[in-house]
Amino acid sequence: MNTFFRLTIITMIALIYAGVAFCQDKIYRRNPTDTISCKIVEIGEELIKYSTDTYAQNLTFTLDKNNVTKIIFESGKELTFSDSMFGKEHYQSQRKDAIKLSFLSPLMGSSIFSYEHSLKPGQSLEFGLGIIGAGVDSSDDNPSGLIVKFGYKFLTSPNWYDRRNRYAHVLKGFYVKPEATFLHYTVDENNYYYGDDVYSYMKERRSSTMFSLMIVGGKQWVFADVFLLDLFTGIGYGFGHNPDDRSWHYGFLGGTNDTPLALTAGLKIGFLIGRKKK
Repeated sequence: MNTFFRLTIITMIALIYAGVAFCQDKIYRRNPTDTISCKIVEIGEELIKYSTDTYAQNLTFTLDKNNVTKIIFESGKELTFSDSMFGKEHYQSQRKDAIKLSFLSPLMGSSIFSYEHSLKPGQSLEFGLGIIGAGVDSSDDNPSGLIVKFGYKFLTSPNWYDRRNRYAHVLKGFYVKPEATFLHYTVDENNYYYGDDVYSYMKERRSSTMFSLMIVGGKQWVFADVFLLDLFTGIGYGFGHNPDDRSWHYGFLGGTNDTPLALTAGLKIGFLIGRKKK
């Protein structure tokens, strides 16, 4: 009887210890992907402090919150975390929209404006609208037409300056942007004739309709949440109706009868718009 009683006590104690071990808090890490069984001591603005039974009780460890996906407490309650670099709350006070002008486009015979809207940290949409003929007509072609652009930007992770949450602007950084362009324009073409030992010509109005699909890469700088610079270059395919086999289409270069290769490059300047959130 005494032996049975002692075995019962030992079994109950073992079950109690097993229950205590089972009911520990659990931290789920991002990298490496594993789980830490511990006792949460403190959850701060940037760090999580915890202790484990493996080491001395007065020894506390810390873990960056950006490296934690969630915590499940021994009570069963769950607390999830997102990487602060992509947390929208850190960028609430910034303007998320910008109006830009392709700075050199008027010198090439058109004026191209863009509107960019941040969808979330690291991604934004950009629309472009250009007026062909609103610029310098150096070739006396009298161009007239329209340019429409659409692109989806993938920006590098927003960086930060220190651990006081002074984050860089959500529209700032290197980016890659798949971009589609449609344009239609008419120009005056000179048709030359030879007769009676004399060259003569007659102007004829002709139209072109072109498309391009490109991968554009660049870097965008934002200053004081007001002014921005966007330096870019791109490469892709150009195709469409090009009766005069022109290589310059006021929105991109290339897409001739010899090769579909299309290129673009430039510098955009602009201003951020919208009301800041406090």
